[in-house]
Amino acid sequence: MPVLCNYYITLKCNAKCEFCNIWSDESYRNIEEQSLDDIRNNLNDLKKLGVKVIDFTGGEPLLSPNLIDALKISKKLGFFTTITTNTILYPMFAEKLKGLVDSLSFSFGSSDKNKHNKIRGVDCYDSLLKSLKIANDLKQKVILLYVVTDDNISELDDVVKFSQKNKIPIKLTPCFSYFGNKGLNANFADHIKKYYKQPYVCADLAHVEFVKNMGNDISKPMCKAIDSTVVISPDNYLLLPCFHKNTCRLKIENNLYDLYNSEKTQKMKSMDGKWAFCKGCTIYCYMRSSYYKSFPSKYFFLFVRSQLKTLFEYMKPKI
Repeated sequence: MPVLCNYYITLKCNAKCEFCNIWSDESYRNIEEQSLDDIRNNLNDLKKLGVKVIDFTGGEPLLSPNLIDALKISKKLGFFTTITTNTILYPMFAEKLKGLVDSLSFSFGSSDKNKHNKIRGVDCYDSLLKSLKIANDLKQKVILLYVVTDDNISELDDVVKFSQKNKIPIKLTPCFSYFGNKGLNANFADHIKKYYKQPYVCADLAHVEFVKNMGNDISKPMCKAIDSTVVISPDNYLLLPCFHKNTCRLKIENNLYDLYNSEKTQKMKSMDGKWAFCKGCTIYCYMRSSYYKSFPSKYFFLFVRSQLKTLFEYMKPKI
């Protein structure tokens, strides 16, 4: 059964991050987003499917008018909820989000204001600092999400020091390629491990090892995109095999449970990680749940070890 839902609640975004194309892709403009009733129906079906974690993503999830209500429904159903925000709107929504998000990530580009703003494509560094203060005042746990690229890997010392100075955990995640952008060079992956044992530093060692090993091998695939993850688009389609490489869009009409268990979906699931475009893929959105489903592989044990370290750092009280 799937364990994760990547719920694309909106594709609208108020940033222009260098390693993302959602903000620039014309095909994502003017999408008619699903209603709250659609979301409620899907969440009920996700519960029936055995999903444990709902990652409300985008786009910038705080731009969705349905996010807060969707989180409330998710918590009532017992889901573990996660969102990542660029923080531009967080000060406006902080109070409403309190108690509804189990894992809240702030996108972090650099400890240097100009570099952070350049990576994000908008002036949002001050918003990040303001959001960190607000979250601290509300006793809302936060983790900084740092996407490691060939260009910024030299700044790891600085961003880790920023994290440790402010007593906020930071997760170092290798950048992946999917729209012609350059993913993290496999030769650089081990560099992330040098910081792993430091306080407040988190990383998925399974994924670091996977990147180092050149990603998905279609003859012996690690990716279990459909088997592990349900992907829902803002306009209420089940995307197969994943958001980034979807070749099939199945319209959800209050039938997600049946749609996921349909012959069409199950046939595609048998091809998880085997399509030609899966070769060398390191898209973490699907790999994280694939590692969990890979027991008893080395990736499973590295993933569990990393998740425990992340949980420890995330829950660590500030002194």
